[in-house]
Amino acid sequence: MTFPISTKTIPDEAVSRFREALGDENFSTDPVICDGYAMQPFHKTEPGCWINRPLAVTLPSSTEEVQAIVKICIQHGLRYKAHSTGWGAHGGAGYDNVVQIDLRRMNKILEWDEKNRYVVVEPYVNCAEIQAEAMKRGFNIHIHGAGSVCSPLANATSHCGMGWSGISTSTSSRNILGVEWVLPSGEVLKLGTCGSISESAGSRWFSADGPGPSMRGIMRGWAGADGGLGVFTKMSMKLFHWAGPKETAVKGRLQDLVVEKPDNFRITLCAFPDARSYADALFKVGEAEIGFLQCKNSVALMLGAMMPRMLRKIHASMNVKKILDACRHQFMFTIAATSDLDYQYQSQCLEKIVDDHGGIVLDAPAPLHSLMYWSFVRVSLPPVVFRMGGNFFSTFGGDEAFDNCMEQARIGEEIKRQFIASKACFDDLADNPWALIYENGLFGHSEELWFYDHRDPEMGRQVDDYAKACADATLEHTLGGGGFAFFKGGEVHDILGPAMSNYHIWQRRIKKALDPNDLSDSKFYISSD
Repeated sequence: MTFPISTKTIPDEAVSRFREALGDENFSTDPVICDGYAMQPFHKTEPGCWINRPLAVTLPSSTEEVQAIVKICIQHGLRYKAHSTGWGAHGGAGYDNVVQIDLRRMNKILEWDEKNRYVVVEPYVNCAEIQAEAMKRGFNIHIHGAGSVCSPLANATSHCGMGWSGISTSTSSRNILGVEWVLPSGEVLKLGTCGSISESAGSRWFSADGPGPSMRGIMRGWAGADGGLGVFTKMSMKLFHWAGPKETAVKGRLQDLVVEKPDNFRITLCAFPDARSYADALFKVGEAEIGFLQCKNSVALMLGAMMPRMLRKIHASMNVKKILDACRHQFMFTIAATSDLDYQYQSQCLEKIVDDHGGIVLDAPAPLHSLMYWSFVRVSLPPVVFRMGGNFFSTFGGDEAFDNCMEQARIGEEIKRQFIASKACFDDLADNPWALIYENGLFGHSEELWFYDHRDPEMGRQVDDYAKACADATLEHTLGGGGFAFFKGGEVHDILGPAMSNYHIWQRRIKKALDPNDLSDSKFYISSD
């Protein structure tokens, strides 16, 4: 495996200024420290597990220190990249001259406003911490698909934001109420409404977003800039009603969890005879405005996550594969009712819709209540997705009308079958889309998962081929937005842009206007030229 070690160094004057601004203990060029940020095997198309080693690591504790870092980088022509809780290559150095800005010292929940239903957080607060405190107040939050150990600020401001509860909590980008943003110039921009504490320190602000060009759209667009447009240091986010208990007694970890499912929660699996009835039923579920959580976790995904050895052995039995294939048109659905009447209403609506479309509603068996209830509420299962092969990749995922999402799943399966045949990835029965609807069916999401082992050179090499095939299919079949194809940066924007109102030209103009020297690491966004 290639280990990309930079031959570039930081000027002595810049080192002195970093140490002066942050203190010796919060700045390091030690290779041992820097290498800790360079092992990022997830979601990159190059083989192996290493990305570029940053030239240095900085640990700011405030917005002012982030500004100081950005200004020092500008003066010395150094690239920089913000890193919060991290979850892949997109949080690390995309080039060989990058100063990593690790935001772990900015880890506070700054304000709760229960009346207006928002919370203000810093970059390193994770979803689990916020959710635990929110539940005590009768609220819940949207947790994105990476899981509860990740930062909602990093996800909402800078990356995709789909999550299992999208039917009731939407996606991360639509949960932002305000941000504090250190621009690539080093100036601070405040958008939206972001809290009311520390008025004397100037932390309170209101900034209407529109009419006219939206700075929110410039800030993150659909997928976020992945650190390519500066650093976000505060965010206010929505709170949602929580129908569960204020505190939950939890024993065990992940797969051996012991938790009592509340009586007002119902966990089901809804199965249908074909793709059309499955999709039509979902539209009706959305119109009925019921449900706390809805998601298709494919048979392959559940087996790969919970029983990966069994999934590998299934390949030898065509009969078993056919049986499992018959279960493909399904979604999981959870009701979180506010009263007995609400429970009855939502249950009867769901049962009638599923029955009208020829399907069946299966209640989760009692032995699985602990695992399914808490894992779905807490979004604690994503780490086990890596069990099947050590890594996974994802394609498509352009959020569109759900019929378009169905096409993404169908074509994704066709493409993947070819790669499964050549052993470029593990055989997951090919049908492995992770799919859901947002905001009661307003739009949907479907991404095609790909289990592989990044330590296998041949498998690693073919990830790029698979990503290109899916990007080409997006264009050929008009499969909505670029989705996860955007992970390839400028190359994919140049392919998709001409078919999408030349958005790539405008995106580059925005990048150049805000960051003319291209110093805010844009490996996973777009360059200014």
